[in-house]
Amino acid sequence: MGIVENQGLAYHVFAEPRFLFDVPESWTLEDAATVPTVYCSVFYALVVRGQVKAGETILIHSGAGGVGQAAIAVALSYGCKIYTTVGTQEKRKFLMQKFPTLTQDCFASSRDNSFQRHIMRQTNGSGVNLVLNSLSEELFEASLRCLSKSGRFLEIGKYDLSQNRQIGKNIVHQFNSFFHVC
Repeated sequence: MGIVENQGLAYHVFAEPRFLFDVPESWTLEDAATVPTVYCSVFYALVVRGQVKAGETILIHSGAGGVGQAAIAVALSYGCKIYTTVGTQEKRKFLMQKFPTLTQDCFASSRDNSFQRHIMRQTNGSGVNLVLNSLSEELFEASLRCLSKSGRFLEIGKYDLSQNRQIGKNIVHQFNSFFHVC
């Protein structure tokens, strides 16, 4: 499995060996095809744009999805304190099994804005250093309010920006960086 710079939808591609990875024997080729894109997206968001650093706190929305799982793995490799949202108890249990270092206090609901209170309580009111956001409308704004004063907001959703949604100026002044990552 791997990635190519361009013209990836073809019968034959030329790839640089450094961008190719062995497919684990326990994976199907279909499984392997899902991995490079999400990890490249997460790497670009967290490392390149977000400049994640060891020991930082991060809120990752929709942790049980492909991007969410990749983000958790990358953030853990940097030694970050992770908070994530999920929609069901089954997804929470799945992530706790997959990432044993995640504890109950790492989880909040993605179904309503209660995650904002959870994050502020867990961080003693300071907020998180990074938010990897995929939520929209009022949950988008609640996500913005979870940032610390020097926080970086990494938007991977498209709805609010495609709708030209206005962000309150008082929220924007709360953080230093906003990145839309496609």
